[in-house]
Amino acid sequence: MTGWWDGVELWLVQSPFVLQFALVMLILAPLCWLAAFLIDRGVDRVSAFFARRSGRTPQPDDVREVIDTGVRRASGGPA
Repeated sequence: MTGWWDGVELWLVQSPFVLQFALVMLILAPLCWLAAFLIDRGVDRVSAFFARRSGRTPQPDDVREVIDTGVRRASGGPA
């Protein structure tokens, strides 16, 4: 297995930059996006769980609300 991986690594390193860039954009970028999405959803679920457990209702995230609706809630503070 390590011999195969070394061969793939050597092939990738010796490939032209355009091919390396295309492989990163087609394979690595979507995987990173998926990982970030799953981490974001996991953190949201864990924080909602602990908010319910403590008896508080989860408050909407001001930043996400502004992004989704384009309007900031009136919170009494500076906008």
